[in-house]
Amino acid sequence: MKPILLFLAFFVMTSMSGQVIKNEVSTGQAKHSNLPLVDLNSSLQDNSNAVNYQGYYLSNASLPDVSGSPFPFEDAVIIISTIDGKAYKVPNGNYNASTDEVVSNFAKDSSFVFQSKTIKSVKFEKYTATRYKDKNDKDHFYFELTPHASIKLLKKYSAKIIDGQINVLTKQKTSPDMFSLSDSYGITIDGKTVTDFKLNKKSVLKLLASHKKLIQDFVKKENLSYKEEYDIIRILNYYSVISKSN
Repeated sequence: MKPILLFLAFFVMTSMSGQVIKNEVSTGQAKHSNLPLVDLNSSLQDNSNAVNYQGYYLSNASLPDVSGSPFPFEDAVIIISTIDGKAYKVPNGNYNASTDEVVSNFAKDSSFVFQSKTIKSVKFEKYTATRYKDKNDKDHFYFELTPHASIKLLKKYSAKIIDGQINVLTKQKTSPDMFSLSDSYGITIDGKTVTDFKLNKKSVLKLLASHKKLIQDFVKKENLSYKEEYDIIRILNYYSVISKSN
């Protein structure tokens, strides 16, 4: 039986059982026409190409009944660069802020989850996500907001489940559990480790103390805020320029 037929038979059975599918795959295995990946380092591959990078399938129908979404973006084409030097164009790509994983939501109730340890970076529509070590020496995906600056401003998305309300008399839920998305910031100077960072005047001026007066003048002249993400991006990019010229 051809690989595509084997996969389809397996997918139907696991969907009916409603269990999480953890089917480890690697290059050239588990073909599926709805998940065409393109190796950007070679000629364009056929659209019925295999899921040719390591990961597993997840049947979302088997997950707990939770409203909302752990995804901070709309599904879109993303580009995954791997640690072995390859790159893949992935349709319906997104980032799961609850599990800290990159996925392709190739069907209404199914996702393909990519193994994080094989990923070097992921190019989303606006920013690139790269894995950095936090203060506890654990790897997480951070989105690079100032990729070319001497000090990189990083954004981390998180999602947790908020319990729904329960009727104190009947002990029955009156509202479903819900995903709650949040974000936080960090900085990296060495390009490897991340330090937590707050968007406020005190944190910014302490970080950029070597050019404090110039930064203050720039913020005043451009009418910037120390609390706005876009303005902090401008400040760090400006700091990078004046640091190189001094």
